[in-house]
Amino acid sequence: MIMAIRHLLLIAALTAAPSVAAQSKAPAAAPNTVKMDLAAADAIRSMLDGTFDEGHIAMLQALGHQQAVAATCTGFEIDPKAFSNEFDLVYDDSSGKPRSLDSSQRTELERKATLALGMAFGAQIAISANDHQAFCQAASEERSSGKAAHLIWAK
Repeated sequence: MIMAIRHLLLIAALTAAPSVAAQSKAPAAAPNTVKMDLAAADAIRSMLDGTFDEGHIAMLQALGHQQAVAATCTGFEIDPKAFSNEFDLVYDDSSGKPRSLDSSQRTELERKATLALGMAFGAQIAISANDHQAFCQAASEERSSGKAAHLIWAK
């Protein structure tokens, strides 16, 4: 299941990235976009060093992507309550049960989750720069499909 989530996230990232729409305009954009997304995902995993499972990582990447869309595309806003509900998943273990954390563990968990979120956001901002119009169009399609997980965009 964890690998399935990673594959779904990668598909969502590739859908949200300008790769498919941009291929007719700039064939070289797709491989660069994929490389950028994979490099960011690898960096996030490395930095987290086992703190979170693949489901958590996929969620943080999805949140970063959606924040980048909201920051760069018209018609997208973040729903603060939806964001909080999704981000709070970092406090649960892989089975969905709350982790037992003392104050310093909670602080460290939040620090790593926030850093991962920022890395995902920055990577998606860079990816959007390849073809901003295609990036925003793909996000519109993603939102209307109803298939994306961890949606935090205001309705």
